[in-house]
Amino acid sequence: SGATFAPNGRRIYYTISEGGSPDIYHVDTEGRNATAVTNGPAGAMNVEPDIHPNGNNIVFSSDRSGRPMIYSMDLRIKKAKRLTKAGKYNASPSWSPDGKKIVFAGYDKTHFDIFIMNADGTGMARLTSAKKRNGKNANNENPTFSPDGRHVMFISDRSGKNQVYIVNTDGTNERRITFD
Repeated sequence: SGATFAPNGRRIYYTISEGGSPDIYHVDTEGRNATAVTNGPAGAMNVEPDIHPNGNNIVFSSDRSGRPMIYSMDLRIKKAKRLTKAGKYNASPSWSPDGKKIVFAGYDKTHFDIFIMNADGTGMARLTSAKKRNGKNANNENPTFSPDGRHVMFISDRSGKNQVYIVNTDGTNERRITFD
């Protein structure tokens, strides 16, 4: 789940399940030289990679602590650091263009919402909180930053179908973009 280009365009980072445990690998753009980036711990999933704009760090989702949480790793020393400790399931992390912030989808009791935090895991804030027409909480998932870092785009099912929305990074001016 998840694949991304390195900032220099020379590598692709993606998830492979070798022996039942998904781990993150990188490969050149010709599909050669696959190399493991994460390795366990045994049985843990490591998925949904995104590369820091400097190319030296990766952020990903892993259940190595029991529940899927967001981790970062310096690719030079390959030591993972847990960034999130709240919620039942945190997924789909994405770096801001300047590498100072991370957005992700967090499962909070009954649904996913979009959260933003500093790159070190501090300063977490909720960006979305919407209801469906039936009054139930909507799922908001798959966030990504705009190229200028001022907005976050995401998918929401609040209208009954998955649609694309945009919100400012401070949680204001949320608006629907697609009307399928």
